[in-house]
Amino acid sequence: MDVRSKVWSGRVPAKFSLARREVTSMEAPLPYFILLPRISYLPLVTSAVKNHFVNFAPAIRGSIWFDYDGKPLKWHHPIGVLFDILKPKKLPWEITVHFTGYPDILLPCRSLSHVTEHFFHALKEACYLKFDSSSIIKNMVKSNHQKIETALITGEHQPFLEASKDFSNDEEVKQSVKRLPIRIVFGEGFEAKERSRIIQPSLNLKGSDGKSHTLATALSTVFPSIDLSAKSPITVTVQGIEPPLSTPLQWLNKNMCHADQFLYLCISKEVKEGKTN
Repeated sequence: MDVRSKVWSGRVPAKFSLARREVTSMEAPLPYFILLPRISYLPLVTSAVKNHFVNFAPAIRGSIWFDYDGKPLKWHHPIGVLFDILKPKKLPWEITVHFTGYPDILLPCRSLSHVTEHFFHALKEACYLKFDSSSIIKNMVKSNHQKIETALITGEHQPFLEASKDFSNDEEVKQSVKRLPIRIVFGEGFEAKERSRIIQPSLNLKGSDGKSHTLATALSTVFPSIDLSAKSPITVTVQGIEPPLSTPLQWLNKNMCHADQFLYLCISKEVKEGKTN
């Protein structure tokens, strides 16, 4: 199994519980356990969770939403990114289910089509960055569109592989890449207003010195004053692991990007005990 297939096979064990204030039955329903595909999105893989709790929830309800430790989970982030920026202290990941009180800070999500539309918009962005054009996605045949949707729901790599040959990072496509689609997400250790914020830098394949970017040089380009020394409190997580800072950025982008073709760098900062943000 190659690296990309292993990335697609990544799962996060999760335990879903209905919010106590929304339980309308005499007894609270049992929690629901599931393995969540890291590359997918919560609304696409939680229909069984919704069905498990819906009869115990208020009769008048809105869109389903989720939180962890009181923090609403942004459904438009891939599940693996949510997990990497929140860094749950234990497994399974304990997620609370809500049917009422949809937070203003979450993008509206009234149907699954909202999720797929958001995904394909991101995919167009990534392809524009890579090739200076998003025509590959705009001109995609319906069958490939459906295969990608199926892959996101099931977490299976093969349908996506079949449909993504025109834009995924094989050797032929690699020669056409202009820039690297990167998204940097701030996680634990940063001030509350910064957490989950995404920045999307425009990074060429090579730095100002003419050398191909490594993870370290890319971060230093975006954040000139960043401390990446051995004693630095900064950690960078990609697909659940902390890769060496010397790792070539193009290799990471090729092998560890998400389905939308963006490489998500989740940056966390160790906070000294007793210090709060």
